[in-house]
Amino acid sequence: MAPLLKIFIQWLPTLSSPSTLRSPSHGESIQVKPSSSKANPQQQPVAVTQGRHGKAYDVESKRLSTVSWGKDHVDVFGFDGGNLTHKYWDGHQWSPSSTTMETLGQGLATPPVSVSWGENRLDVFGLDEHGTILHQYWDGTAWKPHHAEFEELGYGCDPSYDIDAGTWGPGHLDIFCNDPHYGQILHQYYDGHQWSELLPFGVDGDVVIGPKVVSWGENHMAVFFLDRKGQVNQRYWDGSQWSSDWVTFTNPKDYHFDTLTVSSWGEGRLDVWAAERTSGLWHLYWDGYQWSEWECLSGSDDEPVDHVAVASWSANHFDVVVLGQNDKQYRYKYYDGASWQPSTSGWYGRPGVSFDSAPSVVSWGPSRLDVFGMSSVEDVFELSVENKLLHQAWTGYDWYPGTEEWETLSGGDQTVAESPPNGQQSIEVELRY
Repeated sequence: MAPLLKIFIQWLPTLSSPSTLRSPSHGESIQVKPSSSKANPQQQPVAVTQGRHGKAYDVESKRLSTVSWGKDHVDVFGFDGGNLTHKYWDGHQWSPSSTTMETLGQGLATPPVSVSWGENRLDVFGLDEHGTILHQYWDGTAWKPHHAEFEELGYGCDPSYDIDAGTWGPGHLDIFCNDPHYGQILHQYYDGHQWSELLPFGVDGDVVIGPKVVSWGENHMAVFFLDRKGQVNQRYWDGSQWSSDWVTFTNPKDYHFDTLTVSSWGEGRLDVWAAERTSGLWHLYWDGYQWSEWECLSGSDDEPVDHVAVASWSANHFDVVVLGQNDKQYRYKYYDGASWQPSTSGWYGRPGVSFDSAPSVVSWGPSRLDVFGMSSVEDVFELSVENKLLHQAWTGYDWYPGTEEWETLSGGDQTVAESPPNGQQSIEVELRY
C-alpha cells in the first residue's frame, strides 16, 4: 500500500510594513449588522476531544501547509505517519523531484504549520502526541536543529485542536494552541533572542475552532477563534501590548459559523472569512479605521462550504478557494480591486477531481497563484489507496496545466485531467511557475 500523506491547510500572508493606522477597537463586544514549561516525557498522550464542527477532530486529517519566502519560491509541507514531509520549487524545478517529497523531522501527531519572516527563512511547527510544540527551521543553508530532528518548545497543548503560528517581521514568531483541560488559548513567542514560556492567553473554555493568527504590519498581530455559539472573537497586539479583552462579533442572522480563516493583504488590513453549512461563505474586514458589515459571498443554491483558503498577491486583490462539502470539488473566486469575479455570489468551478483535503493556496508575486490539494484514488484490484498531491497554478495569463487539469507532485501519474490537455503541454516548464 502506498504511504498515506497527511497534510495541512495554509493560511495566509504576514506583513512587515510599519503602520500608522489605529488598531481595531477593543473592550466591549461590538455589534456588526448584516449588509509554560518544557515537555514532560512521562506525560500520557492527550485524548482527542470535541473539535471541529462539534465532533471528534481527526488529528491526522489531510491538510497542507504552503508558504513562500520570495519570488519563484514555494515550499509545501505535509504529514506522513508522524513525519514532516517537504518539497519545494526553486524557480526552475521541484525538489527533491517532481513526484517525491523528502522527510524532515519525526514525531508529529498533528499536521504542520509553516511561516516565513523573510528571504530564505522558514519555520515549521507541530505538536507531538503529548502536546509538546515541535519546531524545525531553515536558516538559509540547512535545517535546524537537524535535517531529521525537531526542537521541543512549550508543553501543554491539545493536539486534537489546531495550532497556528505567525510572524510580523524578522526575528519574531508567535505560536498559539489550545489547553486540553481548560479550553483556553495558550501563547508562546520568540523575540529574536529567546523563547518565552507557554502561557495562558486570556480565554477560558469557549474555543471551538481556532486559534487563527495573522499579521497586518510590523509589530501588529491579531488572533481569532470561533466560540461555542459559532461567533468570531478577536484579540490583537498593537505594537506595545495585547488588547485587554476579546471582541465578539455578532453573526449575520444569528448563523452559527463552523469554519474560520483570516488573512491580510497589506498594512492596516484584516479580513475574516467564516462559513456556515446552510448559508455559505461570509466576509468581514477591517479597513484601518473600522469594521465593515458582513457580506455574503455565496448564492442560496450553492454547494455548502467546508474549508476556505485565501491568498493575496497585492493590495486590493484576493483569491479565494473553497472545498465543497458534498461534492468535494474546489471552487474559486477573486476580488480584482473593484468587484468580485465572476460575481459577489458566484464561483468558478474546478470540475474533474474530487479532493479529500482542504485547499492550500500561496502567492509568490503579482499575478501568481498556486493551489494545492490531496486526492485519494482507490485501487480495487490491489486493495490500496493512493494519495496524490495535486497542483494547479495561475501564471498571469492562464491556468497550468489547465482549468480542469492538475499536475501530480507525489503519487500517481504526472497529470490528472477530466479530458485530454488542450494544447497546454507546449508551454515550457520555466513559464509554468
